[in-house]
Amino acid sequence: MDDSLRDRAIKLEGLIPRVTRTLFRSVIDDPLTDLPVGQMRMMRLLGQKSWTPSSLGEELCLSVSAVTQMANRLDSIGLVQRVEDPTDRRVKHLRLSELGADLMMNRQERRVCLLESTLGRMDEARQRELIQVLEELLDASARPPEPADNSIQMEAEVEQKMPLPPVYAKDKR
Repeated sequence: MDDSLRDRAIKLEGLIPRVTRTLFRSVIDDPLTDLPVGQMRMMRLLGQKSWTPSSLGEELCLSVSAVTQMANRLDSIGLVQRVEDPTDRRVKHLRLSELGADLMMNRQERRVCLLESTLGRMDEARQRELIQVLEELLDASARPPEPADNSIQMEAEVEQKMPLPPVYAKDKR
């Protein structure tokens, strides 16, 4: 197979969403199906522990305002609740409500069953290899990319030396 790194990246970029959609296709009775992806990501994190809106925003790469809006929607349908910090009453934490925790636990169990069914059709050695490769991909994606050349740094240095356009220069005062 004579393909480039870019060809493999394009192939993988198309495969990952397809695999995810196929493996975790919606179950008809799943009440969480209609939630937007961002709210599901928030609920998944809240299933692990309670978070302050600011720390949750950092983790999700969202503003505190966006996190608050999402939390308000989830709170209004009974999936999330706000609790006071025991050491500082000014600080609020978000966590799953009992209903939210139950729904997320049931959802995870259905997804694990779907994966068991799928993995059961693969050889055990290939199952382990798949997990190892996915873990390597996750590790590689968590590291900052190594620049192929220093053109990005050079471009940043040039931009720093350039004067600001008049519109922005006034705002800097």
